[in-house]
Amino acid sequence: MKTDLYTKTILTIIAVCLLYSTGKDMVAPAYADRKEIIDVNIVAVSGNRIGLYDKALPVKVVPE
Repeated sequence: MKTDLYTKTILTIIAVCLLYSTGKDMVAPAYADRKEIIDVNIVAVSGNRIGLYDKALPVKVVPE
């Protein structure tokens, strides 16, 4: 079966559009201009405060 020029052109356009739509999210702009410090320490879990000397997080054990 011989493929005509129209079919090749349409399939090429579809392939280029698919590559563009999947590839545009792979390269995201990076911004590193924040001047303030962001606190990322865990302070509480489910309302229970976590101190400096706590050995473990509070865990609820549910029997089966």
